[in-house]
Amino acid sequence: MLTQVCRDPNLSEYGAFDRNWWHYKVRDFSSIILQQGGYALYCASLLEGMEAKSDVLQRLAGASAKFWNKRACKFHAFEEYYPWEQGYPPVAFSTLAVAKLAGVGAIPIADVYEGLKNAAAQLLSRFETKATNQQVAGTAALCWIRKVAPELVDERRFSEICRRTLDCQHQEGWYMEYGGPDLGYLAVTMDCLWDAFDATGDQRFRDSSARALAFIDAFTRLPGRGAGMHNARNTDYIVPYGIARFLEDQDMSGKAWAVIERVFENISDPEHFLHAVDDRYFCHYIGHSLFRSLSLIRKAEALSVSGVEECTMASFPGTGHFIFPRMSFNGAALISAKKGGVFTVWFKDAPVSDFGWVVSTGNSEWVSHWWGDFWSIDQTENSVTVEGFLTPCKSNESTPSKHLALRGMSLLMGRRIIGLLKEWMIFKEKQKRDLEFSRKISWDDASVTVVDRIQLPEDAEVKRAPRSSRRHVASADSYHEEDMRLASSHILLQESQKAVGTMLEITTKYESKSINRMSG
Repeated sequence: MLTQVCRDPNLSEYGAFDRNWWHYKVRDFSSIILQQGGYALYCASLLEGMEAKSDVLQRLAGASAKFWNKRACKFHAFEEYYPWEQGYPPVAFSTLAVAKLAGVGAIPIADVYEGLKNAAAQLLSRFETKATNQQVAGTAALCWIRKVAPELVDERRFSEICRRTLDCQHQEGWYMEYGGPDLGYLAVTMDCLWDAFDATGDQRFRDSSARALAFIDAFTRLPGRGAGMHNARNTDYIVPYGIARFLEDQDMSGKAWAVIERVFENISDPEHFLHAVDDRYFCHYIGHSLFRSLSLIRKAEALSVSGVEECTMASFPGTGHFIFPRMSFNGAALISAKKGGVFTVWFKDAPVSDFGWVVSTGNSEWVSHWWGDFWSIDQTENSVTVEGFLTPCKSNESTPSKHLALRGMSLLMGRRIIGLLKEWMIFKEKQKRDLEFSRKISWDDASVTVVDRIQLPEDAEVKRAPRSSRRHVASADSYHEEDMRLASSHILLQESQKAVGTMLEITTKYESKSINRMSG
């Protein structure tokens, strides 16, 4: 993180966290969301063993807040991906970080007042419903602005935003992330709910975080200790601070400790998700979540948990997720029906994942791995069936002409173009879906059988999908061991294909070698 920040106090860029802008000069604006790194440095300055560097880190944190203020006062401020963006995530997350720095005295309020004024005006006039971790962050930012500069926050509008934000939580405990739940962003949401609680003392924020913890808990009991590519936004990480706060709660400490243990006990393993997080996301919010949680975890280390709680059968109708902890062959499975039936099965000796199919012809491409509400779902004791359509995809090449058009539109229209970009790159709700796809996943005492039926255009090529999703939903994942393999060498995979009318039927069978040897 220190390599990302400009550390030269003689430069006007002092405190900027966008290295691509201030150092490499490959970007012509500074992505303001990265200024959260300043708050992470402040949190690091408080850690045990950092006493000798504490003053330097806090000076850098103050410089980051001053730099933020300069950018926040510009025309169409709060840029993340392109100039004059007025994006909601950059205003929500960066403002929350700076307002907290002001709240703890790391920066005089006068040094960031104008920026907070501009941010408050945007946050009071906007509401993000499709990626609600952002909305919770924006609400928490308003809570802290209200604490340090109450005259900037209209009380009636503030109360309404708090109520609407909390109403976004599904009864199952999750918050919406581009169509469904995502454990990574839900953990970020928990962090922000605690920030809102700390600024206001409003018990509703703490209670909402407790419901989110219960949802996360169900998935971390699986052998994979999470959902990974089964998440709506494909995240692999879970941040710890919002979970660790419950270590101070007598009634919730056992559950919180169990989740922390499951998710972070193998942190030194090179395959742990923290080793795949990129520099941007450490500066963004993962860094300060880790730093803030350490003292809480150290205080709770004396806690003893009697064994790991068993995973239980669970289905979440609102998400399309099915958790099968004890299948007939003594394995476990996570099936995501609203993602076209992608699944992971943990056999005794290895896991295996199946991410569906890619159909291509000429310059056209369709995928089955796509989160959507258009899937119909049927479940029995030993099977899950999904029916729907393939989603058309096309790679978006970055070109000078596209960037010129984007910048012209953002200069003239500001944030009004964001909805259009999301529909084009993420949701594709208006895209024509006319190729039918169905998948039936069933299992017996030794194996898992998948029957896929795919409607194909002429001269089409059908390929197994890799782990990655074509849906453009940003997350911190930059590498995963599963990128290098799907079916493990410990899994027997059998495949057969046949034509059924206008459909191609592909039957795939997965079974553990150890089970196969025992049956032999």
